[in-house]
Amino acid sequence: MNQFLQNNLVPIVVFLLLLIFLLMGGMIFILFRLLTTAKNEPTASTPLEKPVLRPVADKVLLAEKPVVENYYCIHHKDAPSVGSCLICEEVFCADCLVDHESMHFCKEHFRTYANYKWKQITDVRTTPDTPEDGLFIYNFKRDLWLNKSIPSFVMTHYKINIENDYIESFIQLNVREDDVEKLTLELEKYKALD
Repeated sequence: MNQFLQNNLVPIVVFLLLLIFLLMGGMIFILFRLLTTAKNEPTASTPLEKPVLRPVADKVLLAEKPVVENYYCIHHKDAPSVGSCLICEEVFCADCLVDHESMHFCKEHFRTYANYKWKQITDVRTTPDTPEDGLFIYNFKRDLWLNKSIPSFVMTHYKINIENDYIESFIQLNVREDDVEKLTLELEKYKALD
């Protein structure tokens, strides 16, 4: 065996070096692929844009200005966001967001929440087969805020349906008590357009 190693030492070393270089090349290639695919994915510094749907007469049209998802507080550009306000839907850092009974508000809209009595005007049930059934509520809430500056907020409650083995959600729109009658009628008209 010693004689075999002595006679073939150079080819064995060359083979091992070649094997090491191939393994290193493979690792460099994999690392390069990982880095280039990571650059193409959205990051915290590249916000995503999503179109907002707006009902107009009997159609739904795209808004001129898309919604931009931000990953940093709107007041502190270097602070990562930890959540969004239920009323204005802007994102805020931990210092700017108020947590109250599992609800999140910016400081300004927490005052709005605290200064009014709120009433739930919807309780729309959705299932895994019908997730779009409550979409009109979110669109209506966004329309109220963006176009009319009327504060409202949506709460979603979940329930396990044991019989059918799925989770159902109940989407609840909450409005100021003074706005209940007016907004209930508006919501019915809005839903009819949807």
